[in-house]
Amino acid sequence: MEKRKFPKTHAEAKRQGVTYYFTGKPCKRGHVCERFASSKSCKECVYERNRKRTVNEDYWIDYGDEAYKERKREASRRYYKRNKHKWDKMFANRRRYERLSRRPSTDADRLEIKRMKLEAQLATINSGVKHEVDHIIPLIHDKVCGLSTKHNCQVLTKAENRRKGSRFDQDKQSKIQLRLIKEAPPKRG
Repeated sequence: MEKRKFPKTHAEAKRQGVTYYFTGKPCKRGHVCERFASSKSCKECVYERNRKRTVNEDYWIDYGDEAYKERKREASRRYYKRNKHKWDKMFANRRRYERLSRRPSTDADRLEIKRMKLEAQLATINSGVKHEVDHIIPLIHDKVCGLSTKHNCQVLTKAENRRKGSRFDQDKQSKIQLRLIKEAPPKRG
């Protein structure tokens, strides 16, 4: 990316979610280059600091030798033993919740999701890009709980699915709910 295409202010860079911004003004060491949006640090100053650190012989001492690794392993074991009850309970609840939430609600949904998985496999074979079935409203989220239904699933590339993560769009959620209301079977009575 060229310097003129970077955002000009820190606030603008944070709003856009980019890594760098470029003010055109020199830093306190006189470098005129991009700055990190996360820390406002000059890119060249950070590179110089890292080069000095790694040249210093003491920087890498005790890093990666067996004694260091064993100390880290032992600390991890102690921590796990102290908090084992918390971890066991948390993971048991999560596994149970995931197992229940992944289960399709009807046979029609199960067949439709199976069809979507096959569609994703075909798209992978045809394009050479990995495709997956994604839940529009995530199965596990702080604010919502999606279901494994045909209306909540879509085929995405693996990269798009990872980029989306467990986020969801409120507008899309509203559209899905409207579609479900329109497609609802007539009430018997």
